[in-house]
Amino acid sequence: MGETSKLVTLFTRELGLLKIIAKGARSTKSRIGAALEPLTVARIVYYQKENRELQFLSQADIVEFFPNLPVALEKWGYANACAELVARAQTSAEATAKLYPILLNTLRAMNEPAADGRICFWGFQMKLLGILGVAPSLRRCLHCGAASLAVEAGGSVYRFDIARGGFLCDRCPSIIGAPTLSGATLQALADFQTLSAEKFSLRKTSPIVRREIENFFRAYFAFHLEEIGSLVSLKFVHKIAGQSLPSGK
Repeated sequence: MGETSKLVTLFTRELGLLKIIAKGARSTKSRIGAALEPLTVARIVYYQKENRELQFLSQADIVEFFPNLPVALEKWGYANACAELVARAQTSAEATAKLYPILLNTLRAMNEPAADGRICFWGFQMKLLGILGVAPSLRRCLHCGAASLAVEAGGSVYRFDIARGGFLCDRCPSIIGAPTLSGATLQALADFQTLSAEKFSLRKTSPIVRREIENFFRAYFAFHLEEIGSLVSLKFVHKIAGQSLPSGK
């Protein structure tokens, strides 16, 4: 805004999304500019005025930042995709309190040099689905209630009902056109629900499993959270990877 001011969107632990005007933040002499860089954890003081959409910043200090993210462009893209999901998702105050530490832990895990940024992003997506109340059922068959054999039989194949949010085992009638998931993919998705980002950030997956997970999240978000839409950050990731963007994303 103007030559020296900056309009910043913050994700706060207590209030959710907050838009502020930081006067002088773009000035070379500014003491607050660094604290307002993307994906930086900051402690702020601002002037609150009711019935005003934009608030004015008074002070900002860096609490934590993630130096390994900007230098690894793919990780940077996935980290920004997490932030983009937060900005687009409609969350209550209760949901915000749960989502804030999940985002923070995801960024911390992703910042580790050996971490896989894409897997960290997938884990964040899965936990966001749970917070928004549309988590898929990944432990028991929708039709017969049988437990998944994904752990014992990694070669098993399951049909996944996107609309109902669950899988069908090979003993139950399948749905025409329903996507298939290998046992390894189903187990990975289930782990995203229960394990922390630190636990699965170093996970190794085959190209087939990666493709199935990617397709699963694309279809599931498109059906259950259509209002979120496609993420600009993911387009950036695909562009730098030299990949063509999949249809519909």
